[in-house]
Amino acid sequence: MNLSLIRRYLSVLVLNLAFALTVRADVLPGVSALSDSVVRESTIAFVNNTISPGLEGATLTVDDGNRDSEQVRGSLGFAAEFTIRRHIFNGYWGLALVGGSLDDKFGVTGDAGQPIRITLNRDVLALRGSIGLSFPINSHIKLRPYLSLSVSDLRNEILVDGLLSTAPVGSPTTTAVFNTSAQLTSTTGSIDALYSRWWGDNRLELSAHYHLIYTDAFSEDNPVLQTDAWNDILQLKSRFSGATNLTTIGRSWRWMVYANHTNFLTQDKFSLGYTSLFEFGAGLDWKLNIKPLDWFGWQMLGLKAGIITSNNVLGYSVGLTAR
Repeated sequence: MNLSLIRRYLSVLVLNLAFALTVRADVLPGVSALSDSVVRESTIAFVNNTISPGLEGATLTVDDGNRDSEQVRGSLGFAAEFTIRRHIFNGYWGLALVGGSLDDKFGVTGDAGQPIRITLNRDVLALRGSIGLSFPINSHIKLRPYLSLSVSDLRNEILVDGLLSTAPVGSPTTTAVFNTSAQLTSTTGSIDALYSRWWGDNRLELSAHYHLIYTDAFSEDNPVLQTDAWNDILQLKSRFSGATNLTTIGRSWRWMVYANHTNFLTQDKFSLGYTSLFEFGAGLDWKLNIKPLDWFGWQMLGLKAGIITSNNVLGYSVGLTAR
């Protein structure tokens, strides 16, 4: 077989593996486990894990022996309630610019024992808007249903190495790089149940958040990503805060500690290496209690830092918060 024919076959194989198209078992047995659905699910999981409401900035590292990845997400935005005159309920709105990246390295083994190493780099940038209502149940509990619409631009770089690892010793190293992109629209229906209670200067806040997400993906260079999917996320959050003697420009600071749990209910573990996360942290909040344009309330501007953990996952979250 001449060199040009080898390159031709190699190109076909790499495309099939990187894009998870149909892989012929007699050519590269064992990698058919990287099916169309795996690529779709991992893509949707990464985007939803970055842009969904309630998911804050974080850096996550996954290391389970066969997989080494780092994921970063962050956002710049604001969400608040606003007054609807002559009604017992308030409105709720939010707007955010959200971004994230993933450097994911993992290996697969063919039926003949050939090792294949895949390096996947993803970057997503999205704009998210939210609108809804906030209903007080009593002085401590309220429900907040709202809808969010996100528009995302996703860029992928896929590097596949080792396709000819069963070739005779001395054969050239086989590495191929492919770039692909996709545009996604996500509609999220959310409901938040919020509880708060004061004991003197101390305050306890508990909340549960459920997000049901419908995602449409479009791609001109990767037909596998012409897809749609339903996913859901459950979050449980707790926060306890108290007064300090610190003041800035006549406004006081409050200390706070928090614990959060996020469960990606329909996310397969292979997609990102985990299906749930725990976060524990502390911070300081600067009391503002202002109402710009007599429309929405801005209570706090804060700094926080936290540790994120799960099976084979370690991460942290440091950021500026606004409430």
